[in-house]
Amino acid sequence: MFPYIELGLIKLPTYLLMFLIGYALMVCWARKIAVKYEYPKEDIFYLSLYGGIGILIGAKVMYFISKLPIIIPKFDLYIKYWKVNPIGAFNFSFGGLVFYGGLIGAVVGAYMYCRQYKMPFAPLLDIFAPLIPFVHGMGRIGCFLGGCCYGKEYHGFGSVQFPENDLVPVLDDVPRIPVQLIEASLNFVIAFVLYRLMKCGKMKLGQLMGIYLVYYTIIRFLMEMMRGDSIRGNVGGISTSQIISILLIPIGIVLVHGKWLAKRQENS
Repeated sequence: MFPYIELGLIKLPTYLLMFLIGYALMVCWARKIAVKYEYPKEDIFYLSLYGGIGILIGAKVMYFISKLPIIIPKFDLYIKYWKVNPIGAFNFSFGGLVFYGGLIGAVVGAYMYCRQYKMPFAPLLDIFAPLIPFVHGMGRIGCFLGGCCYGKEYHGFGSVQFPENDLVPVLDDVPRIPVQLIEASLNFVIAFVLYRLMKCGKMKLGQLMGIYLVYYTIIRFLMEMMRGDSIRGNVGGISTSQIISILLIPIGIVLVHGKWLAKRQENS
């Protein structure tokens, strides 16, 4: 387990390193795919900067939202915590990242770039459809190395016993489901499938992103049942990520249908 990589005086979180590697590869890959969609590959780099900012803001905001079920019932104590220990309160409120928030933030960032520079937005959905799960899979490997997003206690085949970890003291108590590696593998599988579908050239505009959304929302809903941490918060026993999964499935189904986005593109 390697939660950090030391670079001189700098400690770089392994999750961040894996994500940055995946994001850099995604940008290079997207520039090549953009040619197929007659999209200016020169814009991909600058668009990815907007998307990267959106990822950071969206992931942090969604993390804060996931904390609201804890904050609202004890709002007075929460305000006092900010006064007594602002650094601790900030880390509690914004110290983590939520994937769905980052995904939504990336879409908003890309859309803002397209609006600002009058670029078509719809082709980006298919350009990045196989790339999003690839980057996510890289990030989940980083989660496994860092010890976050860990699974429930499990003593059967394939269980993982993490070493002692000061950042997550309970992590080494029992063997656990390697949920990070399972999710990473499933992300890589859908990335490969979507890329092959893209290469066949028979998909309607938006269908690739629709397939990804339907696939991943179902997978994520099930993966949440294997998670042993409660960092994402929950409402009535359903985690924040499961609620978002339920809300995103209809959007994926509409995109898979393939006609709505195509008509909008024709009318634009």
